[in-house]
Amino acid sequence: MSLKILWLENKGLYSSKRAIQAGRELGIQVDNLAITDLSFITNGKSIGIFNGSENVCNTYDDLIMRTFSPHISEALTVARLFKDAGKVVIDLNLTEEGYSISKMHDYLILAENGIPVPRTWQFFDSSKIEDQIRNLNYPFILKGIHGAEGKNVHKIENRIQFDKIISEYEFGELLFQEYIPAEEDFRLMVVGYKALSLLVKRKPAPGEFRTNFNFNEEVIPLSTNDFPELREIAEKSARILKREFTGIDIRFTENRPMILEVHRRPGFKQFEEITKLDVAEEFIKYVSSKCRA
Repeated sequence: MSLKILWLENKGLYSSKRAIQAGRELGIQVDNLAITDLSFITNGKSIGIFNGSENVCNTYDDLIMRTFSPHISEALTVARLFKDAGKVVIDLNLTEEGYSISKMHDYLILAENGIPVPRTWQFFDSSKIEDQIRNLNYPFILKGIHGAEGKNVHKIENRIQFDKIISEYEFGELLFQEYIPAEEDFRLMVVGYKALSLLVKRKPAPGEFRTNFNFNEEVIPLSTNDFPELREIAEKSARILKREFTGIDIRFTENRPMILEVHRRPGFKQFEEITKLDVAEEFIKYVSSKCRA
């Protein structure tokens, strides 16, 4: 019997289109729905989550959760009911630990498990922020606790710049982070806790400190086998955070790899274009293997 996978994400995105295409090539039905396509009903006759007249927990073998804000409670409800129905949920930790998109959460968990991460602080008290400013050397990084693709990330060179940026956010919405200088960093894609065969080395564009595939950086595909220390720390980090499909950014400091970020909902358009790897197919194959296990 052909598998049916529900890819829950806003419609029309590259990732969902590629998932549908990969599923078609593998003989697997992948349907893309947005959370707003669903109806949550309990009226005596109908109990569950519906797309039209279909109870999605009965219709699909697997749920791939790729959408959250602003419907976090609804997304977690979908994940919980899929699990209760005995279906596969990606990521599994959504039904075991709940949902956190806080970068500070990830840094804390990784650090507790011995994974090198940048020194990072989050404060809600303005007096503690002032104390931290006095103890930090310029430049340093201000980074939004949420966000992706290099958004809400600022390299702070002086107090005037700091005062301007900090005034645009509520206390606690920004992380203070040491600046890790480097001429390059690395993006690895990890599927089922295994790094794919190629990674991407990225060199920031002149005058830029970010490398997020959106800032005209120089990119080079390389064999992951040539960087065993990167593969090891990436796979370990994915397993610690229980991210079954993730993109991991790593930078070397003092000749050791340091995790910059472990993305919960990784985009992979540029990664596919640069490496020519079929990331979508690798992921759908992994999901299929879990469903058939």
